[in-house]
Amino acid sequence: MAITTPEVSNDKARIKIKAKVINETSNRAAIEVVTRIISPQGAEISRLASRVQLDAGATIDLADSTVIKIPQLWSCESPAIYQAVTEVVTGQNTGSPLTTTFGIRQISIDAINGLRLNGKPVKLKGGCFHLDNGPLGSRAYDRAEERKVEILKANGFNAIRCSHNPPSPAFLDACDRLGILVIDEAFDMWNYGKNPYDYHLYFKDWWQRDIENMVIRDRNHPSIIMWSIGNEIPEKSTPEGVETAGKLAEYVRKIDLSRPVTSAVNDLNPNKDPYFSVLDVCGYNYAVNNGDMYVKDHQRVPGRIMVGTESYPLEAFGAWMAVKDNAYVIGDFVWTAWDYIGEAGIGWMGYPQSVNFYPWNLAFCGDIDVCGFKRPQSYYRDALWKTGQVSLFVKPPVPSYQLNPDISPWSKWNWVDAVSEWNFKGLDNK
Repeated sequence: MAITTPEVSNDKARIKIKAKVINETSNRAAIEVVTRIISPQGAEISRLASRVQLDAGATIDLADSTVIKIPQLWSCESPAIYQAVTEVVTGQNTGSPLTTTFGIRQISIDAINGLRLNGKPVKLKGGCFHLDNGPLGSRAYDRAEERKVEILKANGFNAIRCSHNPPSPAFLDACDRLGILVIDEAFDMWNYGKNPYDYHLYFKDWWQRDIENMVIRDRNHPSIIMWSIGNEIPEKSTPEGVETAGKLAEYVRKIDLSRPVTSAVNDLNPNKDPYFSVLDVCGYNYAVNNGDMYVKDHQRVPGRIMVGTESYPLEAFGAWMAVKDNAYVIGDFVWTAWDYIGEAGIGWMGYPQSVNFYPWNLAFCGDIDVCGFKRPQSYYRDALWKTGQVSLFVKPPVPSYQLNPDISPWSKWNWVDAVSEWNFKGLDNK
């Protein structure tokens, strides 16, 4: 089932529904496919029906549309969810209903007006996160997924980049219900690996099926606004990488034309132009130096739409000013919104890690810690994104953790050593 909303206004919306029907019986059958559209309040507001004769083992693609008057538009502030309930009727038998949730909303993105949702400008206040649940492990428990979305939205985020794998259905359902925009991302590498036994061993045989499974599974979620075909792909600067990127992007568009295609790119310089040329939105990892990279690239390629797919917590001010001041920069996604298992210690030791960091196993670089509590950098982000925000933190007289004296200049996932207290043992009255 694929549901799109190609025409949307406050007065009416056209809903387009496509469904694939397979006759798995050994007989030719007269089939009626009935779809009822249910409003967010639970009322039936439209009914569609198609009748076909289908040979044994045959497959048919059905398409129909309906108009909803005075639709309730899906947005971050008002995430209205509709349902399409579909039943297949053969003779006197009616199959089990298939319920598909969707939202009525319209997305447009260009370098002049930026990102608009239902005609209104939206800047992406975004964060990246890995797909684990901290002490619960990597399993996606429904309530744990929902809780993450609740906490991120409460802390000012309106967008999440799923790095670097498709998330659980429960997570996307929560984003739909709570009003969070999503970049759904497929891969962290293609033909060339980052580790000896990673996905590059399987990419050639599996990329098409994996892209298809991701897009078909997730395309009815109103929260998803972009598809990402990869993150920091090793061969992105080569003709082979550009060819692969074009192949992946076109395959995504073949399945779903309603959303733009992006990819997160590091090591930014003009030799990435061919790679960016096959994308609809260009993902910039660590571009911020008070916005210089964005401005220079806009001067070179005025029509390019940019988004900060990763940024350092330490550069939060410059990253957000680049978004705020330039329509062609549609948002920023900090690395990371939520702390995670892996890349242990990059938020305090950075790279190279010349000191034994055992027993640490967390990255220690999230706005929100692994249990869901705000860290100091999250309070700083409040001051950037919200009005009337003041928080007081103190630099402790003794460092909270051992620092790495040989940290590389590009390794900046840490934040300042700050604590929300000012009474320190042994320093009474000082």
